[in-house]
Amino acid sequence: VMNSNFLNSLTNFIKKRTFELLGLTLIFLSFALAISFFTYSPTDPSFIYGDNEVKIRNFFGIYGSTLSDFLLQSFGVVSFLVLITFCSWGIKLIIKKQLQNIFIKLFFLTLYILSGSTFFYITFNNSFWLIDSGNSGFVGKLVFNFLYKYFPIIENSYTAYFLIFFTFIFFIFSSDLNIQKL
Repeated sequence: VMNSNFLNSLTNFIKKRTFELLGLTLIFLSFALAISFFTYSPTDPSFIYGDNEVKIRNFFGIYGSTLSDFLLQSFGVVSFLVLITFCSWGIKLIIKKQLQNIFIKLFFLTLYILSGSTFFYITFNNSFWLIDSGNSGFVGKLVFNFLYKYFPIIENSYTAYFLIFFTFIFFIFSSDLNIQKL
């Protein structure tokens, strides 16, 4: 009986520390990506543009440059919401030692990336910072072109209001934020 209690408490201890470590990793990842995003420069080498002669301005060097270029050119400004979501998940893992419904949260994350990128493509796509794909990333353009083929009404200004509303709602569901506590 004593051996069984010891093994149960040891297993519980290891499980809790693993969740805490995973939570700290997610928080660290979100802060590292934020630093990488804020020090992003379109002139840095990446997957698309590879010039070894250019001085890399990104804080994390070629790795930060490549990763931030990929995320920002793919999803645009909505990538910053992903950082907040990762940080929120990390805090939940540290405090509650669990992350419930991860597949549903990933589904909502995908939905808010798609709706947010499309919103930015319709409204504020011109960017001097994200010169290749604009504020929406190429995902926003792809989603817009796909939807426009079947629903030309998507260019309506009311559609932008619906998209930003759904982006906000999906972001809250994905990040598991409690609006009453905020």
